[in-house]
Amino acid sequence: MRVRRIVARVSIVAMRSVLDWLRNGSIAMFVGAAVSSFYAIATWPTGFWTIIFIGAVIGGVTFLCVRAMQTAVGFLLRRASLKVQRTVITFASVVAGAFGAVLGLVSGVWLAGGHLTIADVLEGRGIPFVLATTVIALSSSFIFHWFARLQNRIRETAWAEHELEMARAIQERLLPAPRFDGDGFTITARNLPASFVAGDFYDFVRGDDGAVTIVVADVAGKGMGASLIMASVKAVLPFVSREPLAEAMRLLNRKLVAELGTREFVALVCARYAAGSLQIANAGCPDPYLVRGGNAEAIVVPGERLPLGLRESARYDTTTVRLAAGDRVLFLSDGIPEAPLANGEPLGYEATAQLIAETNGQLEPFLAAVRGRVQERLADDWTVVVLDVSSS
Repeated sequence: MRVRRIVARVSIVAMRSVLDWLRNGSIAMFVGAAVSSFYAIATWPTGFWTIIFIGAVIGGVTFLCVRAMQTAVGFLLRRASLKVQRTVITFASVVAGAFGAVLGLVSGVWLAGGHLTIADVLEGRGIPFVLATTVIALSSSFIFHWFARLQNRIRETAWAEHELEMARAIQERLLPAPRFDGDGFTITARNLPASFVAGDFYDFVRGDDGAVTIVVADVAGKGMGASLIMASVKAVLPFVSREPLAEAMRLLNRKLVAELGTREFVALVCARYAAGSLQIANAGCPDPYLVRGGNAEAIVVPGERLPLGLRESARYDTTTVRLAAGDRVLFLSDGIPEAPLANGEPLGYEATAQLIAETNGQLEPFLAAVRGRVQERLADDWTVVVLDVSSS
């Protein structure tokens, strides 16, 4: 089956190349015939169609020579810079075009039943005719060449966007549903990517003891690399969440130190909620906010706040908060407090806390309030998770 697929792909590529050559060669022949018609009018009616035929042959042969030269040079210089490729291809195309024009004239005359040698052409016979026809045919060849390159780039860009859309769709499926209802609490979440693929993510993991682990994370960087790191972290969360929170952070950090390269890390806040008690560990994310009585207070975790994956010896402390009915805890990534205002300055943590208090920590009103303050285009991913305690 694999051999068949390879043969099928090669056949498709070969067919496309043949069709491309035939199409552009036909256009070159038409251009050559059209230019030669200006000379053919003077010979009406006896030599009109003969000259049109010779012009078409010149155009076709010129195209074949130029395209063959461009293909050969492109293959030989495939590792050279684009500037070098353009310079060499341009020079080689001119040489190939001149040779193709002379060869086309000789071939056209011979096919029309006449006799003309390359030496005759070099001595001056038919030079004006050759020059006029060649310039147009050569120009056409250049246009075809760069148009083909543009088509390839468009196809590559479209395919890359298609792959990113697929990656985003897969990433969305990896995230849990944006609402999680538990016994006496509700969790709601939103993940808004700045580009096709987000570096932020959230997760909820329900333990065997009934506790739920809440994670908000921000992977350094963007795009496919960040999304792959995200998938790797998410895959192990169900396993490490069985451990005590500080131990879970240690295991995650050790795993990421072994897997990530330099300048790669994961800022992550992890919380575990059960029976009105919320335990939090923070590795480089913004402080969560406790919303109570119309106020928003940052929950600061003591100790190291180093993001995961930077130092194996890092240790992470935890803090515990008792929650009552009506309390909310809002977790967020740094894309929100660092979102730029119209003047380019960041929204800031003070303004973020104010907006949380004004919206009573409700997810959608809070996001709408932030949207109304900052620039429309997201500069970074936004992730917000809200734990809403409804009853004890």
